[in-house]
Amino acid sequence: MKPATVLPFPANYLPKSAPAGRRSRVPSPAAVKAQLSKILQSEGFVHAHRMRGFLEFVVEETLAGRAHQLCEYSIGISVFGRDKSFEPGLDPIVRNDARRLRQKLAEYYLQLNDQDDSQVRIDIPKGGYVPAFQTVRPAPTAHRREQYRLSVTLIRMADGAEIWNTEHDFQSGHFGLQLAVNTMPEI
Repeated sequence: MKPATVLPFPANYLPKSAPAGRRSRVPSPAAVKAQLSKILQSEGFVHAHRMRGFLEFVVEETLAGRAHQLCEYSIGISVFGRDKSFEPGLDPIVRNDARRLRQKLAEYYLQLNDQDDSQVRIDIPKGGYVPAFQTVRPAPTAHRREQYRLSVTLIRMADGAEIWNTEHDFQSGHFGLQLAVNTMPEI
C-alpha cells in the first residue's frame, strides 16, 4: 500500500466552517496552545479521552512543523495505539473519530457563542487531518437578529382530528419582533 501524502494548508487558509462576516488572521503558536488547553478542559472534551488525544496530537504535530506527516496511518499508530500492520482502508477508526472530532469542535464553538472579544479557532477541515488555525473576532452584536418559528395546530376535541395547522417565521432585531402572520382559513 502506498503511504498517504498530506500537504500543509497555506497560512491564510480559512476553512468553510468559519462564520461569515468576520476578519481572521493566523494566530501565534502560544495562542493556539492556549486555545487547545481551553478546548481540552471544556465540558465536551474533558471525558472524551480519544478525542482529546486526537486533537492534541494533530495540533502539536502541526505546530512542530510535521503537518506533512499527518495521515490516517500515523494517527492510527500514534493516537489509537494500532500496531505497524494497521491498514486504514480496513479499519475506519481514524476517519470515524475525525468526523466526531469535527462535530465536537463545532459544538464547542457553538456553545462558546462569541463570549471572547478575540478567540483562536482550531478546525480540522474535511478531507484531511491537518488543523487550520485562525483568530476570529466576533461580529458586532448591535444588528444581531434571532430567527424563530412558531407552529400552531388546532385539534378538534371531539375526535382528536387535526383541523388546522400553520407555521410562522419571525425575527427579533434592533426594533423588536417582526412577525409574518397569515390569516386562518375558513373551516
